[in-house]
Amino acid sequence: MFAYVEIIDLEEKVSYGYSNFSFSNGVLSVRPIKGMLGTSTQNIPIKEITDVKEDTYYGWNRISFKFADKTYSFLYSGYGEFDYLKEHLMTEIMA
Repeated sequence: MFAYVEIIDLEEKVSYGYSNFSFSNGVLSVRPIKGMLGTSTQNIPIKEITDVKEDTYYGWNRISFKFADKTYSFLYSGYGEFDYLKEHLMTEIMA
């Protein structure tokens, strides 16, 4: 799936950009497409995700969570990715 992702570290350094993401074997993989996310795929074990929140950001739906001292925010893009992320993330966390 495709989403706009913002990552904020403990020093409030912000990385952002468009990415592909997928779920497999209890891992959320985030692969940057363009922007400032860096060049490597980030593999996030679902069981290590904390503080999952759903809210709005300037009228856009957003899902945020913490992993490895970073806050990840996925913004709604309008093509069903938000619902896909929400359903799969919650299903994996509750498993």
